[in-house]
Amino acid sequence: PNLRMLRLILLLAFALVGLTLADDAKPVLVQPGKVVAQPDLQQPLGPEWKSPHGSWDVKAGELVIAERPEDKHAAVLWHQVALQSAIIECEIQFDGGGGFLIGSDSPNRHVGRLVVTAKNAKLAEDSSEIKGKQPGMTLDETALDLKPGQWYPVRMEWADDKMAARVAGKSIQGQHPTLSVTKARWWFAVSGAKVRVRNVKVTEGK
Repeated sequence: PNLRMLRLILLLAFALVGLTLADDAKPVLVQPGKVVAQPDLQQPLGPEWKSPHGSWDVKAGELVIAERPEDKHAAVLWHQVALQSAIIECEIQFDGGGGFLIGSDSPNRHVGRLVVTAKNAKLAEDSSEIKGKQPGMTLDETALDLKPGQWYPVRMEWADDKMAARVAGKSIQGQHPTLSVTKARWWFAVSGAKVRVRNVKVTEGK
């Protein structure tokens, strides 16, 4: 009887994991359209990717990212493709790093971002940001409890004047008029050293 009970518990646990993974894959704001990028991270990134700050090492299916103190700036990786509506998916692992960000830019300024730390995920618009003095306005946030050395799914979406995200099964959404500006590119960023990223997939939203 004990063995049957153990099998039942294991089956229920696997079913719950399956449901969680399915929820993580569901659209939050927009439906997925054309796949724009899905690097295998087994070879150097293509020319549409550019890193002005930090180290971004491609190693065996992962991006290993670290801020460099001499840059005096978070590690940044631009994907220089304009997406007016998008879904950015990946998995992240904190390996000493303090924060992981996904954001978008207009031709001349930041537009909005998702900021993930071990304890919190938040969406912010950047029109009210004053560099070095005042962060952008927080639109929504949720508490997290991410453990070092574990992988967690991250999904960010935007369309028109809205953003949405799901991190480790928790969803947040925000809306602000300035988010509707024309996008010129989007980016990953990391504070501290280091954060690992894998299973990157970039899709047009529709």
